[in-house]
Amino acid sequence: MLNKAVAFFTALFTCISGFFTSVSDKILYPSYEVTESIAFAQSLGRGWNLGNNLDACEMHSTEKAGLETETMWGNPKAAKELIAFVKECGFDSVRIPVTWAQHLGDAPDYVIDEEWLDRVNEIVDWVLELDMKAIINVHHDDTFWLITDNEHKENAKTILTKIWSQVSERFASYDENLAFEVMNEPRVVGAEDEWSGNEEMREVVNELNFAALETIRNSGGNNKERFVLIPTYACSGYEDNVAALRLPEDNRVVVSVHFYFGTAHKAELADAENKWNLSEKYELYKKFKNIHKSFVAKGYGVCLSEYGWTDRTNMENLAYNAGVYTDMAEKFGFSCIVWDDGYVFTIIDRNNLTVLYPEYIQAVV
Repeated sequence: MLNKAVAFFTALFTCISGFFTSVSDKILYPSYEVTESIAFAQSLGRGWNLGNNLDACEMHSTEKAGLETETMWGNPKAAKELIAFVKECGFDSVRIPVTWAQHLGDAPDYVIDEEWLDRVNEIVDWVLELDMKAIINVHHDDTFWLITDNEHKENAKTILTKIWSQVSERFASYDENLAFEVMNEPRVVGAEDEWSGNEEMREVVNELNFAALETIRNSGGNNKERFVLIPTYACSGYEDNVAALRLPEDNRVVVSVHFYFGTAHKAELADAENKWNLSEKYELYKKFKNIHKSFVAKGYGVCLSEYGWTDRTNMENLAYNAGVYTDMAEKFGFSCIVWDDGYVFTIIDRNNLTVLYPEYIQAVV
């Protein structure tokens, strides 16, 4: 009899708790119309970044390079088995960062090396064959030619559009499971306001976004309908940068934002010393609410295309905070793609195809 009573009150408490959670969610999280853009962003689900592979490069170098750049930052060459393991872990999408600068020919055509484009194509195919979504981008080119000020704008626009013209042509027959992200963290590297930006820098990013989007849309095949991610200045979630992003009249554009809440790439690798308290959760809530108001409420999907933490000591706290982050993001209508660089942000051991931190990965898939 006692067991039945305990079971009854446990079930009753669970029901009441669930009811109040549902009610509070309706109060805290605004409703919105699910447009094509928002539906696609949400279909990216919980994703994983193949960081520090195809984006690895010899920064600021003027020398061309070959396929060896993929391993120059210490990661093994990405294998088909790795992508299969990512799928097995439960991820829905793979973002494939790509740095193009050392794989381009000379002006004025800036022809992409065939073997480099083939390698990008190979990894894209592995992802799509496993029924995951793939995203390719222009990544660390900001340390070469992608400088977002008026002095360098025209040069950046020329090279950016040349790259996207060629990439769009290569993938013209691919369906909507492949998305293009026109730039990663576009900014003026080394400037005093490198990450916060200013009015000039933000407007240059807007111009580059529109130029790349126009190039993709005019490239034939399925590119007219392809989903395209455009960034804020530096992919930043700062209010000024969010407010400055000009949105095109295009129902297949998604906004790309990076949001490393609770970490600033801390050298001490201790960004999960504590579980977030109510005040910290509210700060995250306010930031996400502003992003939602600026984009989702206007019909544009949002992909948090990079986030993560470096702490690997306080695993219980890390898993808790990551769970709060991803759950809240989803309630605001965002997708989340965790950053894994095979180094301080690592989750998956790429050499042995094992999960290094099971509690963490459970919170982000």
